[in-house]
Amino acid sequence: MNNITKLAKLLTADFFVWEQNKQTNEMKCQNIDNILNDKINLLLKKDPIIFCHTYTSVAYDSGHIIICRVTENKLICFSFVYEKQLRNSNELQVLHSLQNLKTIAQIIFTMYNTVEAPDEDIYILKIDNKKPVKTRHFVPFDSQLFFDTETDIIKAIVYSKKDQLITALDSLEEFNLVAEHLTANNIIRGEKNTLISYISILNRAIIQWGYPAKLVFQLQYSLVQEVELSPQFLNFFQTIKEISWHYFSVIKQYRFNNFLPLHQRIKQYIKQHIRENITLDDIATGLNASKKTLNPAFKKEYGVTITQFVRQTKVETAKELLIASNLSLLEIAELLSFSTATYFVKTFKKVTGVTPNHFRKHFISRPLDDQRY
Repeated sequence: MNNITKLAKLLTADFFVWEQNKQTNEMKCQNIDNILNDKINLLLKKDPIIFCHTYTSVAYDSGHIIICRVTENKLICFSFVYEKQLRNSNELQVLHSLQNLKTIAQIIFTMYNTVEAPDEDIYILKIDNKKPVKTRHFVPFDSQLFFDTETDIIKAIVYSKKDQLITALDSLEEFNLVAEHLTANNIIRGEKNTLISYISILNRAIIQWGYPAKLVFQLQYSLVQEVELSPQFLNFFQTIKEISWHYFSVIKQYRFNNFLPLHQRIKQYIKQHIRENITLDDIATGLNASKKTLNPAFKKEYGVTITQFVRQTKVETAKELLIASNLSLLEIAELLSFSTATYFVKTFKKVTGVTPNHFRKHFISRPLDDQRY
């Protein structure tokens, strides 16, 4: 279980275990909060078919849960709460938990059983308040109603209104957003076009609100690239929700950052721009600060230079991608703005003591307290 705990930490997920007593059929849970406990209890009572699947994804109003049936009577669950997850991560992680649900579940299975995970489809469920599985009935497309819903989403994001965003996103789910002619010919292309259009709308909105245009276009590039690289979307509306919650987090964090001490603002900037080739000039411009004040303020607080912290953070992000995706070393190097794959491997080994391929291959067997990784 130690390695599963370590994986959950890397993926910014809460980890808990459900176990069924074979004699009483009673379910017992470890390490779970009351809200999730109620949701899973409800799901298991109303939809026992969950035990017929090795991998399950459960979506609810503000997050989703990956469930892996590791034995006949034991479930290991990773819970991703949108706001919590995005507050502690960067844009590289926004969509990975959706794109790689099956991959993550297979890693969990392999870690627990120390055998190769079965290649099975993932079972997808939706919990809506007290109704465990939501049947979607698309309303006839009403352009004014759609515009009003879209406006409610934008207002909730720019004014950091969490409850309003949840309500507005639930309303948006009732619309058939992917055009029928695109769906018939190429549903994946239709979904990607819709997501890219949605990102563009949110970008214009936060620029008008006052978020720096340079940062907006960097955000747009990152998210559009994530969308284009996705082979499929296992739950299209859940992807829209994750993108929306990401914008919510970005604006809320930007508001908060304006009141942070300089060293904390530098750290936040690095985490938010970890894909880029970050320079002191970029940080000074982004934070509207004097370049010569950056390193002294940062090193005094954290004991390392900004360059050292950037390198460490890129390696930590690379670890997450190595574990939770099938991206090649070249693709990871490009995503994190390393000049070459060779330089990425050299940097990774210098920080961790092992190569990226070795880390990916042997991660499962490492003990939790092995600090070298």
